[in-house]
Amino acid sequence: MPPIINGLIFGLIFLFALGPAFFALIQTSIQQGLKKAIFLAVGISISDVFYVVIVLLGMTKALETDDFKFWMGIFGAGMLSVYGFYSWFKTPKIHTENTVMDESSHAKQFAKGLFLNGLNPFIIVSWATWVSAIAINFEYQFNEQIQFFGGMLITIFTMDVGKAFVAHRLKHLVTVKFVRGMNRTVAVILILFSLQIIYFLLTNYA
Repeated sequence: MPPIINGLIFGLIFLFALGPAFFALIQTSIQQGLKKAIFLAVGISISDVFYVVIVLLGMTKALETDDFKFWMGIFGAGMLSVYGFYSWFKTPKIHTENTVMDESSHAKQFAKGLFLNGLNPFIIVSWATWVSAIAINFEYQFNEQIQFFGGMLITIFTMDVGKAFVAHRLKHLVTVKFVRGMNRTVAVILILFSLQIIYFLLTNYA
């Protein structure tokens, strides 16, 4: 089977991935619309592409030092906590067709996706593990690895957009009370995830 087809299939493994980026994606789609959620998804995808490229090129030496992992993790945990508290106190609102869109905030959503995913220290570890596993089990050459992970990233991005689309289509069933509950659920998840990162850092790099 061609590497790109294998990659497209393996990408389906991430269908049920429930990290911080997933909850931010659903939250954005319901409250700010599909277009902004897609910009968020693009930011998430670009951060994945960045890590896959540097892992494939063997440029992870600088990223593998304990000091770098520790401080990157601390910064990432801090960002997640800030966004978590913001989400808790955020005024609940539901995007409608009549909502006036702030075009300038599309770049903000892109940046949020880029940093929310990119500053998660588990992401680089995850991609490094995937690259090693594929290299060992499939014995792909470099160009075949590019095809495989290209297919994988295409599937992941497509699923992210699909999740945002489903959330957007179901927004007519959503009430302000539901949005407030969702905001606070996302807040708790993000804060707990940041605490998990800090615990991981303290037990492994402190």
